Amino acid sequence: MTPTSDAAEPDYLATRLTWMQQVGLHMRAHNSAPLNARQMQRLTFARNNGLTPWEAFTQIVGTDYVQF
Repeated sequence: MTPTSDAAEPDYLATRLTWMQQVGLHMRAHNSAPLNARQMQRLTFARNNGLTPWEAFTQIVGTDYVQF
């Protein structure tokens, strides 16, 4: 039997996600509609200005229509 650790994570959890992939995860978690061209442009500006993916998501996409 191979000993395992509680800290063992699947490979996909240990990989680093890009900034836009993190925004995509927020969108999936909140059932957001696909981004339009203007939102994509605003996300690019937000990333370049140092906002976190969550801050950019809440400011640009918004969480007003969150459906769980």
